[in-house]
Amino acid sequence: MMVRAIFIVFVFAVVACGPGKSEKGASLMKPKEFAANLKENSDIVLIDVRSSEEMTTGYIKGAVHLDYNSPGFSESLDSLDHSKTYFVYCASGKRSGRAVKMMSEKGFQHAVALDGGLLYWNANGLPTVTP
Repeated sequence: MMVRAIFIVFVFAVVACGPGKSEKGASLMKPKEFAANLKENSDIVLIDVRSSEEMTTGYIKGAVHLDYNSPGFSESLDSLDHSKTYFVYCASGKRSGRAVKMMSEKGFQHAVALDGGLLYWNANGLPTVTP
């Protein structure tokens, strides 16, 4: 009974704190479509915007780490090639949605956030690697 109660609280927290609607200007992609696109197109740049500590729990293979909460995040985006395609993810989809919105405002034409972040990625049984 206790396990069920904890599970219900966890599900409520994910739904309540999850990505919901995208940030204005942020394109979202479901995990399986996100994974298929990564597999089919080696030109996509994958960006993990979580903290260094979060990265130690696992990340999507090939991801470049740019911490959304670091003071130099905006400047890091400025140094990227605006013509490339970027797939961005975080833990739940909030930071990646904000990052994609910021990228759009900076003139990036092709930036997509992972809907639901790594939580939904893992829930779909998709692979991660650990350092």
